[in-house]
Amino acid sequence: MLLTKRHGYVLLKEGKRVSPLPYVFIAPALILFGMFTIYPFLRTIVLSFTLTDTYGNPTKFVGLQMWKRVLTNETFWKVMGVTLKIAAINLVGTFFFALFFALLSSNQVKGSKVYQTMFALPMAIASAPAAGIFVFIFRQKNGLLNSILGTTIAWQHEMQYAIWVVCIVTVWMHVGASFIFLLVGFRNVPTELLESAVLDGANAWQKIKHILLPIASPQIFFVLFLNINSSFKSFAQIRLLTGGGPVNSTKTLIYYIYENALIKGRFETACIQAIFLFLLIFVITRIQFALEKKVVHYQ
Repeated sequence: MLLTKRHGYVLLKEGKRVSPLPYVFIAPALILFGMFTIYPFLRTIVLSFTLTDTYGNPTKFVGLQMWKRVLTNETFWKVMGVTLKIAAINLVGTFFFALFFALLSSNQVKGSKVYQTMFALPMAIASAPAAGIFVFIFRQKNGLLNSILGTTIAWQHEMQYAIWVVCIVTVWMHVGASFIFLLVGFRNVPTELLESAVLDGANAWQKIKHILLPIASPQIFFVLFLNINSSFKSFAQIRLLTGGGPVNSTKTLIYYIYENALIKGRFETACIQAIFLFLLIFVITRIQFALEKKVVHYQ
């Protein structure tokens, strides 16, 4: 298409004029996106092939040497295993609790507004304060849970309990938003369909399986997408509850990246791990979207 300029406007071949004003308005957003997304991403790739000083400045190009060192490190793969385990527990726990609460709340009954608010309440609390609440609950001395049970268990610092403490807190933090999205999906189901199903003799499980879940499948897909991404990025609760311990049993990849970059000053190692985390989430997301056409039903 032929483009010419005249009096500050872009003229198309057909003679239509397009004002440059929209591009002026979008320019600040593009500049910020480039500064805080594109540039850090490209710099992360560059630093992964170098040695860096404690300030993150490259000092020597080493090619794939650091990649080999990171990918053959036993601790890295142990952390990856912990990351996948915590992500799986969080994904399943968050989804099924949110699904259960949304199904309970999908019918408008007396008092439903109260417990809907209770179910959604966790999403109104930031990660750090939420983790602080659970520090008090799971604390060994004078902790709420130990006071109730009459025990002195170090829930946050014993290997058999620490990972479950992290998962319980993470599920509690994420279930509110998932509950809201699923509830909206179930509320969009036409009442005529449910009434017809009752007249045809369908029981509660059949209504859920053949009506509620298929119609709410776009919301279910979005909730799973949201939780898969957030499960790999759990940080505040691990930082405040366990610090990645004991013996790396709750250390996830995102926490390992933080530890290498900001505590140990190993920026090149942290960059490689960040790229690996990006690729992992990217692959899982692509698989999820590949399955979308088969399992999601848009009205």
